Amino acid sequence: IIPEQVLGEKRPGKKIGISGDTMPTKELEKFFEGCDYLVFDSTFLDETKAKAEETYHSTAKQAAILSKNAKVKNLILTHFSARYKDEIRHLEEAKQIHDSVITARDFLEIEIK
Repeated sequence: IIPEQVLGEKRPGKKIGISGDTMPTKELEKFFEGCDYLVFDSTFLDETKAKAEETYHSTAKQAAILSKNAKVKNLILTHFSARYKDEIRHLEEAKQIHDSVITARDFLEIEIK
């Protein structure tokens, strides 16, 4: 088998970032710069920012700010505290800062374009 038999046209790749339980930092902002998609911790809302800092997690607002500063194209919020009945407020909080935001859920599938 030779490459021409199985490979298509060259196309630019996509940059995807994933970060688990963490607080936003300038280092992460730089690391995720230019991501097409970023999955980022959003355990708390901004009203409980002190709790987020105490437990080394992020708020939806912090995730959105980091993403905007890093010029991330699509933000996917994840890891929501069980204290919230749903993620609607997380989404609303983040969308005040970043235009392209969704919330992750079990079995979510995203087509990478």
